[in-house]
Amino acid sequence: MKKRRYGWAIFLALALIITFFSVISGNFFTKKVSLQIGEIAKETVYAPFQVENEVATNRLRTLAAAGVEPVYKKDSTVQEKAIGNIEKLFEAVTAIQTSDVATTLGKTEVEVLSGRSPIGLYNEQYETLLSASTDELTYVKDACISIASDIFTTGISSEESNKTVEVRSAIDNTDLSVTMKKIAQDIINDVLAPNVVEDEVATNEQKKIKSDKVDPVYVLAQEKIVEKGSKVTEEIYQLLEKVGYLDTDKTTKYKQYSGILILMLLMSYLSFKFMKTGYNLKVKDQRQLSLVLILYTLAILVTRGMVGLSFVYLPLSVPCMIIAFAVGPIAAAFVQILIIIFSTTIFKGDILFVLYFIISGIASILIVTRMEERTKTVMSGLYVGIIQCFTFLGLKLFVGSELNISVISQGLVAFIMGMISVVTVVGALPAFESLFGFTTPMQLLEMTNPNQPILKRLLLEATGTYYHSLLVANLAESAAATINANPLMARVGGYYHDIGKLTCSKYFKENQGANNPHDYMTPEESYNIILSHVTEGLKLAEEYHLPQYIKDMICQHHGTSTMQYFYIKAQQESDGEVSEKAFQYHGPKPKTKEAALVMLADVVEATIRSMQDKLGKELTIESVVRKMVKQKLDEGQLDECELYISDIDKIIDSFTKMLTGMYHQRIAYPERNEK
Repeated sequence: MKKRRYGWAIFLALALIITFFSVISGNFFTKKVSLQIGEIAKETVYAPFQVENEVATNRLRTLAAAGVEPVYKKDSTVQEKAIGNIEKLFEAVTAIQTSDVATTLGKTEVEVLSGRSPIGLYNEQYETLLSASTDELTYVKDACISIASDIFTTGISSEESNKTVEVRSAIDNTDLSVTMKKIAQDIINDVLAPNVVEDEVATNEQKKIKSDKVDPVYVLAQEKIVEKGSKVTEEIYQLLEKVGYLDTDKTTKYKQYSGILILMLLMSYLSFKFMKTGYNLKVKDQRQLSLVLILYTLAILVTRGMVGLSFVYLPLSVPCMIIAFAVGPIAAAFVQILIIIFSTTIFKGDILFVLYFIISGIASILIVTRMEERTKTVMSGLYVGIIQCFTFLGLKLFVGSELNISVISQGLVAFIMGMISVVTVVGALPAFESLFGFTTPMQLLEMTNPNQPILKRLLLEATGTYYHSLLVANLAESAAATINANPLMARVGGYYHDIGKLTCSKYFKENQGANNPHDYMTPEESYNIILSHVTEGLKLAEEYHLPQYIKDMICQHHGTSTMQYFYIKAQQESDGEVSEKAFQYHGPKPKTKEAALVMLADVVEATIRSMQDKLGKELTIESVVRKMVKQKLDEGQLDECELYISDIDKIIDSFTKMLTGMYHQRIAYPERNEK
């Protein structure tokens, strides 16, 4: 028992181990090597994902910035200084002319002027200025200032600072004497200086604008970074470092391993909490839990094995479709999310990867859960394939891709994979049904086929039992629909619950004529024969390879009820005390709603059929139904199934409605007068 009870733990441990090693060996954890600049690459390396080549990008941006022309500006202080120096020169000349400063200082006037002048001239030129009249000096000064101002306004750059020609041309247009023209030319040439300088701030701003316009250089996914035998340059080294190829930090991978372990344990905890706390999720036994873990593990292994291919080749919807049949669509959707999380990590998938499998996975689950016949396999496969194809193409258009031959061909692959997935699921279902004991709508429908060998035998060899089984199936199915049970399973249980009567059909009232063999037998002998229809039914179920749920209904449809007729007969024939237990079925009691409905439908149908002549206003069908259901309830036969008190009234109403239609009163037709 413990081995079976905790067998799922082995599959859980296996799933965690395989997930861990699949993730760390996938694209997310790139193999790292020790490599330095200048060494020779020992293997060709391709980029696992798109990465920016910063060295190449910076190189192009530097070239773009270098091509920007400098931005210049005028320095007004240069002109102000030049004009100021001219004015100081002539102020000094005037001051010396109008004072005896030279005598006071004990120097000549030329020496004093030479010492005070900011402009360097020859002594002869100083003498000329000192001997000039005030009007002449004023004229020379104004001419110098005017010409210098005009040249400064035009602008003087450092490359064209020699303005001798322009100065001479401007002075020649004045009325100055030849001597004064030469002096004025020297004065102007002395004060002229470049006033157009580079604006470093504006120039750098233009360089930045130009540099920012350069698009980054990317190495695309699967593009070669370095070829085997090539020398590792700084540019290649940086690329290898960015894609995580270089083992630069020994502790990084252990941190990553710890992270994935924490994530796996957290997801395991959340999964089991989810399974235990509702959302209509029912993992009915340990075999179903083992099935879920096995399918999840297979999905992870397939994903790891297909790393390097396009994600459209991944059949991730296959395990979830099987889980949808075995456990339910909610459980399937939950497992699909887990598979997508870890498959994305293994593949290092992008948003397209995630969205594609979420949309196609949920669509696949919804489609197959509505597939009740295997003949609908092709249509369901077409639906899944079309959804996968258009999902892929839609996502590609969403991210701005062109619908070229490559994209369209991958869309066709997605379509084909959808078809193959559904066919694979339908083909594999019988094996999974047999190994893990779950039931699918397709299997249930196949079991209702009247051409099933055991049902054909029942019709031919125990006709009364066959039609009794049909009525029980109809009653159970109708009631199941009202209490949220599985109507199809209830119908199948009704069909097969009495197949054991094939071995002794004449000992059951519905197959007898006027002669009843039990009239010549002791109650104990009759009890053993009637009891044998349960054990023989289980043997026939094994012989005809019937599913486990049918076997369960065969042995549970009487529970531990007492054979009242033979028990009372034994009491009447015996002088001593008769044990009721000696006339009870061996059980067990019904464990599911469907088995309970078959039990109730069986006893109600048999009772109503045996009492149909007594039915009327005083003894109604509803009162008989209510009495028989209450009897089973009082006996505790329904204690181990999932029926609620509120379900009981619904069952009674459903049985009453169905039986009223079956055993309605008929009009007594008068005999025809043949006169």
